[in-house]
Amino acid sequence: MTVALQTHHLVRRFGGLVATNDVSLTLHKGARHALIGPNGAGKTTLINLLTGVLTPTSGRIELEGVDITKTSRAKRVEMGLVRTFQINQLFPNFTPLQSVCLAASRRLGMDRNIWRGIGSDKRVLESAVDVLERFDLIDVMTDKVGSLPYGKQRLLEIAVAIACGPRVLLLDEPAAGVPEGERGEIMEGLAALPADVTVLLIEHDMDLVFRFANRISVLVQGGLLLEGSSEDVANDPRVREVYLGEEAHG
Repeated sequence: MTVALQTHHLVRRFGGLVATNDVSLTLHKGARHALIGPNGAGKTTLINLLTGVLTPTSGRIELEGVDITKTSRAKRVEMGLVRTFQINQLFPNFTPLQSVCLAASRRLGMDRNIWRGIGSDKRVLESAVDVLERFDLIDVMTDKVGSLPYGKQRLLEIAVAIACGPRVLLLDEPAAGVPEGERGEIMEGLAALPADVTVLLIEHDMDLVFRFANRISVLVQGGLLLEGSSEDVANDPRVREVYLGEEAHG
């Protein structure tokens, strides 16, 4: 299988603290892979390393076989490595249509003409509408983002990420802060992701994780404790002790 994203012995230290400890991770093209672990396990640090927010102390990151360890954040996005955030980064006064058109304009190389009006180009508009349909956002596409239910905002952030044309998509807790009644929409949105896009999901909602991922890596104290199928991870006593057990006890 084709390797989409790979890390080799990744380490990140903050003074005497080792936040990422010798992490070697492989995601194959089209994977539905989840990264789980208790609070403080180093999940966000790892995502920040993958996206270029942080520079590794040692180790290497490869995107489709290309070393991107020292590549800028913007260049990584251009190369197809896109992320969402725990707290959405949307513009509240934009509409969903404008938000997705802005991302599509950049992907199609038309962002320099954005002053002409977001979505004024037919190709951009058609691309944006296609993405909004996929995530069931057509009915609210002209509403202000700030007026949308939070679940819809989280869906929109995923839609914006897809409009960027990712080959690898990092989803950082897409269900964070979403009310229970709206989480079904998040699952539907994840199911709507293109099959050829490789997805790494970071999430605390274990029901969502086990329904979405066919491969799971467990991070504890900055290092990989275990990687395997959903069934392997769910039945592993070490995982129950350090993560699932912690969740059960609050």
